[in-house]
Amino acid sequence: MLSEKMDLRVKKTYLALIKSLEDLSKRKNFSDITVNEICDNAMVGRGTFYKHFNDKYDFLSFLINELVNDCMTKASEAAQSDNLCKYYKVFFSKFIENFKEGKYNFNFKQIDNYMVQGVAFSPIAIVHNEVLKHLRENYSKDDKLNRFMAQYLTMVLAIVLFCIIKGEQDIEEAKESIFFLLEKLFA
Repeated sequence: MLSEKMDLRVKKTYLALIKSLEDLSKRKNFSDITVNEICDNAMVGRGTFYKHFNDKYDFLSFLINELVNDCMTKASEAAQSDNLCKYYKVFFSKFIENFKEGKYNFNFKQIDNYMVQGVAFSPIAIVHNEVLKHLRENYSKDDKLNRFMAQYLTMVLAIVLFCIIKGEQDIEEAKESIFFLLEKLFA
């Protein structure tokens, strides 16, 4: 998850903060967790926390980006770059598997909907640009139509991911829905 090039001390600090937030999220809503609690539980000074993050939302945003980057790396390793459908199938599979396997042990049901949307929309923003590029190259010369289709299709993906993260949809069923949509997108 964290970069191999990252300084070992920083990496240990980040891992302690991540573990702390995981533990706290099992007992409290994210909105009720304070930076002091995260730091105390991690045995990390507040100054150190604020050296790396603006607030707890910035920290959660960092975690979301790490999750997305980890999935992108795994997708790149598993799929050929010229096969976007396969790439995004692997990407979303890895993203979903992280929740299924409990790799990220945050209790997202306790995090407010705004933050869950951030988790769901982060990978979607990445996919949106690729979908738009694909549509421009293969679908229509009408750029307004391409932008509309890209927004529509990526929103559907976001909704499915949002339901998975909130625990409101079966993971395998959601995976099938995403794969079906990806096959239509990149047909």
